[in-house]
Amino acid sequence: MVTMDASKVTSKTSSLKALILKAWRERWTDIQWGINIKTILPRGVSGDLYNLADCILQQAMVGCGANQLVISYLKHSLASHLVSYAAVLQRIAKFDAFHKPHCILSLIEFLESFLDGITCRGKMEEEVLSFAVSSIILWLLQVYHYSLSKYPASNPIQSQELLEKSTTLLNSIVNTDFLLAMFYLAKQNDPNEYAEVTKKCQEITAFMMMNTQFKAPVTIHETLQKICNMDIDKIAPLNTKPESITHCMQALIAIDVLANPSADLQQLSNQLLMVQRIKGYSLSRLYCELIRACFISLNDSSKDSIKQSLWAAFTFLKIPQVILYLHNTCGTSNKDSEYSIELVEAFEKLLQSTPLLDTVDTKNSCNSIISLLEPLMKLNVVSESHLAYFMQKRENKDIKLQKLEPTGLQGSVPSFITRAEPTLAGILKTMGPDFHKTQDSLFAMLCQIVGGTTLDTILAVATVEGKLKLFVSRLIKFNEFALLAASEKGAPMSKVYIFDISFLILCSIVQDYGADAVLDENGDSFFEKWVRDCMMYRGVHKSPDQILQKCDSQLVDVFIHHLSAPEFDFKMRPHDLCMNVSGVVKEILFAWEQGSLSAADVKIMLDTLRQKMASLAVCATVWLCSYINVVHQDAFLKPINMVQQFLTPPSDVELAQPDNFKERTILMCQIIRKMQYDIHPPSVPKSKALTLSHHIISRQPILEQLQTIWDDIKARGYLHIDATHIIQSLLNTTGPIWFVTNLVKETLKFHYQDDLDRSVDIVIAMFHLDIEKCTEALLLHVLPQYLYNAKLSEDLMEPQSAILAKLAVYSIYSALEHSNLTKAPTSRKRRHDDSEDLDSHSSSNKIRRLNDNSSDSMYYSQGQSISGITLKEPLQTALETLFTSFSQLAGKNGDVTPQTDFILQFLMYVVQCGHDRAQLVLQKMPSELVPTLIKCLPDRFNIGLILRLYDLSTPYGRKDTARDLCLLRNMRLRPD
Repeated sequence: MVTMDASKVTSKTSSLKALILKAWRERWTDIQWGINIKTILPRGVSGDLYNLADCILQQAMVGCGANQLVISYLKHSLASHLVSYAAVLQRIAKFDAFHKPHCILSLIEFLESFLDGITCRGKMEEEVLSFAVSSIILWLLQVYHYSLSKYPASNPIQSQELLEKSTTLLNSIVNTDFLLAMFYLAKQNDPNEYAEVTKKCQEITAFMMMNTQFKAPVTIHETLQKICNMDIDKIAPLNTKPESITHCMQALIAIDVLANPSADLQQLSNQLLMVQRIKGYSLSRLYCELIRACFISLNDSSKDSIKQSLWAAFTFLKIPQVILYLHNTCGTSNKDSEYSIELVEAFEKLLQSTPLLDTVDTKNSCNSIISLLEPLMKLNVVSESHLAYFMQKRENKDIKLQKLEPTGLQGSVPSFITRAEPTLAGILKTMGPDFHKTQDSLFAMLCQIVGGTTLDTILAVATVEGKLKLFVSRLIKFNEFALLAASEKGAPMSKVYIFDISFLILCSIVQDYGADAVLDENGDSFFEKWVRDCMMYRGVHKSPDQILQKCDSQLVDVFIHHLSAPEFDFKMRPHDLCMNVSGVVKEILFAWEQGSLSAADVKIMLDTLRQKMASLAVCATVWLCSYINVVHQDAFLKPINMVQQFLTPPSDVELAQPDNFKERTILMCQIIRKMQYDIHPPSVPKSKALTLSHHIISRQPILEQLQTIWDDIKARGYLHIDATHIIQSLLNTTGPIWFVTNLVKETLKFHYQDDLDRSVDIVIAMFHLDIEKCTEALLLHVLPQYLYNAKLSEDLMEPQSAILAKLAVYSIYSALEHSNLTKAPTSRKRRHDDSEDLDSHSSSNKIRRLNDNSSDSMYYSQGQSISGITLKEPLQTALETLFTSFSQLAGKNGDVTPQTDFILQFLMYVVQCGHDRAQLVLQKMPSELVPTLIKCLPDRFNIGLILRLYDLSTPYGRKDTARDLCLLRNMRLRPD
């Protein structure tokens, strides 16, 4: 702002006052006034600097009534830009001679004459205007209050006119979006003045209730209510409708259960609340979509008992806990009894999905609705009357359902899970501190659960309840104890078999879940060391030579000598056998290749190994598979045949052996098959025998694999859980850039809105396999190609442009949520103590509230945090880079390009989906981006969008908002 010398200001102001008096005396027309004022105010100088509006109004209001001639000079000055609207409004608001009704009426009429054209014409006026609007609202309320207090004592007709005109004017202001937005901005700028306004509203309301003679117009009540409730969602709603159909939830849950089945309640709940936020769901809709998603995947899993166990445990054990957590976090209870109103609504909606419920009930031999409601009733989230009501609703359907051929688990699936829960608790208790006293019964229990599907069910329950690591920890202790007991002189073979079965169960768990998920980092037990040094699992391979280095050549020679003898019976400690069997099978293989041993000799020796201990066959296979993995294809045949020999069905003699040989062999064969498949998948493209999540080997090109899945999604309309394994494999194989690039390409091939919406929902779920890396790839590598590459820019047309913007925004909010849910680092060196509470392993994540990243942004305070959520790396840098690209491409000269439209769509989705999180994402947005877009596409903006684009708690945020609101206002007032 230009600083003026005080003497000059006084001199100019005096000259202006003298000119006004002269004009009035000589009765100048407004045209003459306009000509003569230029002698005092040179071209381009604002009269606001010399309080011109103040001078004119002072002169106009000298008498009992307003001097209309002098007011016409102010009108002319306003029209010719000599004074600003802000200055005029502020000067009117200072007039407190309410005992002069004619003056007040003249001011109100004058105000009415230019109300529709109020705007800003200069940068310095922008922020002042918001204060001016607030001041004029307060003044009009004071006028109303004063007139009301004098009604009908003084002049009822005059008072009535003042009341009506001030009501009309107030109503016009609060129904003009620009003025309402400026008032909202003033509320953020000066809460004290806003408190004065609301206080005056309350006084008026109280006065109207007391004064029975005065009949207030209906509009005044509505106007006062609007002024007192200046919430952004009420004054400028975004008018976003929730989607009628969503595909996001089922795909997201399918990916979650694959990638992190033991996620704790807070982690899962926060992810669901993120979906609710970006989709605009009600809580009942969120519950309904969640349960529906679980039922769809439970239906998909019915042919595979392992998957069916996991999904049933997740659906009937984990989901009730998640719903309880969500209910306690943001749900509402009925006043009479403690039940969730939203959950009852959700089940009512769910009943409409009759075909899905019928199929799930049939394939799982249960009433799925009731199986889910029973645990919810125990958690006091629904009542007994609801259980009876929904049972009656599904009763008729249950009678009509015909049982199909049983697949997967036999019998009622929820009952398997219900029975497995106490079984798991029993096993954990038995493996407690006194397990050495009950080792024989524990051995029998372990053998019993290995047979059939019980082990899969127990592991599934342990996984979803977060007790898997505790189970493994105690099983390792039991295995160590069995190892020591079997190594003592004269120890019975039963001790060896206890070691054998526990070793096999541990191998199976590591194969399915990975060592990182279940083992301590520096565990010093024999099993943990063996896994680190030798075992191959989930794509982790070891060098065959590295495994052989752990062998003792003397022990290998003794081992081979006894193995070749007619009766294999010698005392070697179990862990010595496991560590040295690699050297033994290497010697057997090389002797067979050189002709020293016949195939029959090899068969006898391998059968003897398997009979001695099933875990020896597993340890031998580990070396053979590692060897196959590195040798030429011509050398495959004999080692593959040796692995295959371990998989031959046991003979009657072997099965007649005591000590549960059959159960141990079943588990051994499962482990060996998985290892064999890992390094040498069968030639059939889709093996029905095994579907593993970690394979990066396929005979089909990766792009074809992706397109196969895409075709399946198009045919089904959702993401089948089997496809999630291939998706994970593709991401592991190709990395996030290829993965994201091709998923975006496939998405943009669609032309119809329903297909595009479904595709975005499923793709964002796929990104959750590694949401932070995928978001980084999307923002830094994929989006720039569509923004800068002329050939790809052709795809930035409607509706594809909006869909790409939507995908980017969904990814950003998902990555933001994920980065703030990172667990606090815990020491993995400590073994889980037996005295630990079993439920402590599902404790909530701690949100990190500190943001260590620095920024040069001059507008916003660093490390801005909203509800404990902060913008972290690498998302922060990716957003900065993206916004820099936007400011280059937005269309500096008012040119509208596909990129301009995309950037606007992006900002609209950020605001629409982000709610309170939007400011975090937008804090790195360049200040000039929005004005550039307004100049290009003014018709696409509204006050609701502009008020949400900046952080109004900061002075710079309010300043930029005022600037953009005024720019939009001027664009709208501009003649066509």
